[in-house]
Amino acid sequence: MSSSSTLEQASDEASKLNVQKGDHFQGAATPDFTDMIHLQDLPAEYVPEIGKHRKEGRLVIVGDVHGMRDSLQKLLHKLKFNKHHDHLVLAGDMISKGPDSPGVVDLAMKYGATGVRGNHEDRVLGAYAAMTAEHLEMPSVPDPDEKADKTQDELEELSYSHGDYKDRALVRALGKERMEWLKKCPVILRVGDCGSMGKVVVVHAGLAPGVTLEKQDATMVMNMRTIGKDGVPSDGREGVHWQEVWNKYQDKLPKKQKTTVVYGHDSKRGLQLEKHSMGIDTGCLKGGRLTAVVIEGAHSDYKHSIVSVGCPDGRHS
Repeated sequence: MSSSSTLEQASDEASKLNVQKGDHFQGAATPDFTDMIHLQDLPAEYVPEIGKHRKEGRLVIVGDVHGMRDSLQKLLHKLKFNKHHDHLVLAGDMISKGPDSPGVVDLAMKYGATGVRGNHEDRVLGAYAAMTAEHLEMPSVPDPDEKADKTQDELEELSYSHGDYKDRALVRALGKERMEWLKKCPVILRVGDCGSMGKVVVVHAGLAPGVTLEKQDATMVMNMRTIGKDGVPSDGREGVHWQEVWNKYQDKLPKKQKTTVVYGHDSKRGLQLEKHSMGIDTGCLKGGRLTAVVIEGAHSDYKHSIVSVGCPDGRHS
């Protein structure tokens, strides 16, 4: 079967998902022990205005930071970001892997940013929920120079898988205040109507075409990369890239129903700018770039631009 035929079939299947497979995409199917916020509307005051007498202000949506605090600061400096009239949105995977996850969250809190829950936040929040249930004590404001208790670390490493141990170590590094901030980050952020861009939504990984935001599967929203021939999203790379199906589906909708989704998650594909989707994970952690979509109002419509900065390799910092 040709790639165009596969895309057509996947798009046709996706258009039936809200009827045939609605239960599969219920967010409630995701474990609820982390008090997950599934869907949240961006406050209207943060959405740029259009018109002759519009107030000054931009919406700055940044891709995967992964603990690269200095790169985020560099990008905001390049943008001449002003927290008094601009608003920052971080599209998930703000933390983990890079050199300064606490510093990234501190910057987000300092600037009054809105975060979206990515797969890495989800993992660490799961560890935080488990540690809280086990009544493990954590410092409210951890001292970065304070060495962890070696005996306790050894016991935890024996008790949990290596991945979970690393997640718990990051929880301790972040501390309660930062973890509580991360806990308030929704899986789906609905920005609202942005003129010719349609309705704008920010997620970490992707959205399933033909499924309402309320019924999207939270796990897939944070992890998906492809959609199979049966129309079901997957975190694997076999199948059609989900955004291809998404854009084809959006093209069939009436103008007032079209949605543009801004997402990260897939650094291997890099910058992906299509009519109804913008992929902005450009591999900052790996020495690539940190990228933002900047949305601002004009006289009669909204306009957007892409701004990025180069990053050092942060994997071994």
